[in-house]
Amino acid sequence: MELLTLSLENFQGLKHEEIQLDGHSASIYGRNASGKTTIFNAITWLLFGKPSTWAKNWDPKTKGPNGDLHNLEHSATGTFRLDDGQTVILKKTFHEVWKRKRGSAAEEYSGNTIDYQINGVPCKEKEYTAAVQEYCGGEETMKLLTMPDYFPSVMDWQKRREILLDICGDVSDADVIDSTPELKELPEFLKMPGSATKLYKVDEYRKIAAAKKTDLNKKIEAIPNRIDEATRAIDKDLPAAEDLADKLAAAEAEEAKIAEEKRAILAGDTSELRSSLANAKADYAAAKAAYIEEGSEARAEYRKAQEKAENELLEAKTEAANATADARRKKADLEHMKARRAEILDEYKEAAAETWDEHREICPTCGQALPEEKVEELRADFLQRRSAKLEAINAKGKKEASKEAVAQLEQDIAVLEEKAAAAEARADEIYSARKEAIRAEPPRPDFSETERGQAIAKTIQTISGQIEAAEQKQSAALREVNERQQAAMNNCRQIRYMQSQTAAAERQRQRIAELEAEEKSLAAEYEKTEQGVYLCEVFVKTKVALLTERINSKFKSVSFQLFREQTNGGLADCCEVLVPGEGDAMVPYSTANKAAVVNAGLEIIATLSHHYGVRLPIVVDNAESVTKLLPVDSQVIRLVVSAEDEGLRVEVDK
Repeated sequence: MELLTLSLENFQGLKHEEIQLDGHSASIYGRNASGKTTIFNAITWLLFGKPSTWAKNWDPKTKGPNGDLHNLEHSATGTFRLDDGQTVILKKTFHEVWKRKRGSAAEEYSGNTIDYQINGVPCKEKEYTAAVQEYCGGEETMKLLTMPDYFPSVMDWQKRREILLDICGDVSDADVIDSTPELKELPEFLKMPGSATKLYKVDEYRKIAAAKKTDLNKKIEAIPNRIDEATRAIDKDLPAAEDLADKLAAAEAEEAKIAEEKRAILAGDTSELRSSLANAKADYAAAKAAYIEEGSEARAEYRKAQEKAENELLEAKTEAANATADARRKKADLEHMKARRAEILDEYKEAAAETWDEHREICPTCGQALPEEKVEELRADFLQRRSAKLEAINAKGKKEASKEAVAQLEQDIAVLEEKAAAAEARADEIYSARKEAIRAEPPRPDFSETERGQAIAKTIQTISGQIEAAEQKQSAALREVNERQQAAMNNCRQIRYMQSQTAAAERQRQRIAELEAEEKSLAAEYEKTEQGVYLCEVFVKTKVALLTERINSKFKSVSFQLFREQTNGGLADCCEVLVPGEGDAMVPYSTANKAAVVNAGLEIIATLSHHYGVRLPIVVDNAESVTKLLPVDSQVIRLVVSAEDEGLRVEVDK
């Protein structure tokens, strides 16, 4: 793809600009802030909808001293020649949306929108994007092929590495192993457990082996401490297992004898006394419930009478409040009607006072007196209209504020006020009656203060004392036998503990022998794993050399560092661009001078264009610092700072 023409309207400060390139490379000169970067932004905006800086929330609006200039259309139109020779015209127009809200006379700014055209035909954003991607590839491809610094500087190194491997092809594990005799044993280490043919990838095995080495080392380092711990756990002064068995049998017999004595003491029964106590408590609860029910019935009758009085009181107060409110509303209506009646009377008087104006007998055009018949006609019309107006005012007065209506309202107000006073008086009478009902409620003592309640409570107290005396006697006997039982149980527990210690000592001796054998096995396994790790490191270094050589062969001056040696001797993946420095030295892209950086970007784009089969216009910003650009097959547009050029000046390479 080559840019033929570029036309801008109100685009980022450029009111109107026409760039004619005809598909050739060119240099665009201008002072700082003259619009060179705007040209760059217009090209990237047309192709992938973003400015050259990849800034978010960017738009092509022209700014004034006080911010955005409104009600302008901002457009960019680019004519491109595709690689197959066809010509396509791409246009995007950015404009504001103004809407008038309901009830408002003025329009308000509500956002922005973009219109799209291909060869003059309007289309939707999706159609436009799909067409551009068909011409140029995806957004990522367009950035790669138009911006020299995108691949080496902006793109993530993982993505750069992925693209390089896609271009040059990766080196297979089998090729690496076959290239070095030292690696012939590596496949044995890579075999998956339980399979004779399936192999781990080298990176997978390295991770597995590294984790295994760490785990083995931890286990080996822990074994001496575990052996020492097991040795210290062996008690040298423990009696023989046979002696402990005889002592335990005698102690268990003594414990069984004491347990039988305890069962005989617990056989003493207080169930009859407890049954009597339960019956007495049940009698108390039943008598109390009956007493409470009697009181509840009396209180229910009182509450019923009180509730009736309260309902009557509420009804009377509600009636009084409603009558008062109605009277208040009627009074407001009366005041309004009186005021309206006065207005209508004033209107009637004003209309009745209207008289014939003799000036109406003079022609307003020529100033001469009108004919007598015309004057009579006009006077008759005046009198008719005055009469009709008076009749209308009189009808309006009868409808809206007649004397009868005023009198009726006054009568209604008097009735309502009388009704409210009567309801208030009835409410006072009901309230007095309710106070008397409250004072009439009879007092009632608690059940525990009654003769029946006190009698049952005394019976409960007597039975409880009998149970307490029996339990105290039993508790004394139990305390003595429990002490002897606890002593016998402690003796048995001590003997069993010594038996467990004897068994534990034997297990510790067996454990020491197992740990010593495990230590030897782990040491042998660690040594084998370490050998596998070493072979993996040889593999990686060999693959690094092969892969780096293959990738760098695709470039003349630019090279790539794909691996970085770590402090532990291992290699970490990377993808750093190296460009020629002073002499034969290669320096990182980030530290190189401007000329080396730009030419490196051009060389990379040339290789990528060949790989993707797509050529796009390349824009080189700040090109004044580069005296000689690397020749490439793509169209190159140089943006050059030139102090003597106030506006934009285009020089096309022929």
